[in-house]
Amino acid sequence: MQPWQWVVWGAGVLVFALVIAAVIVAVVRAGRRPPQLPSAAERLQRQSPRPPEVEAQLRELAGLQQQGRISDADYERRRAQLLERH
Repeated sequence: MQPWQWVVWGAGVLVFALVIAAVIVAVVRAGRRPPQLPSAAERLQRQSPRPPEVEAQLRELAGLQQQGRISDADYERRRAQLLERH
């Protein structure tokens, strides 16, 4: 092989090694990420549980939506009204 062919071959091997190293570094960094923190809304929901009657009404609304008796927009509106009252 000519000397310039060795240079091209060596550069190719070096680029390949750098790509593999970058992938390994990305995988290791992703594994070290802290767990996702809950949103403020989720935290407030856990801190102040709803009364059982409100939970029953929310389940009933969800059932109506799944059965197709009310639209998604109507479900969201009724759900918001219910949560505002309690």
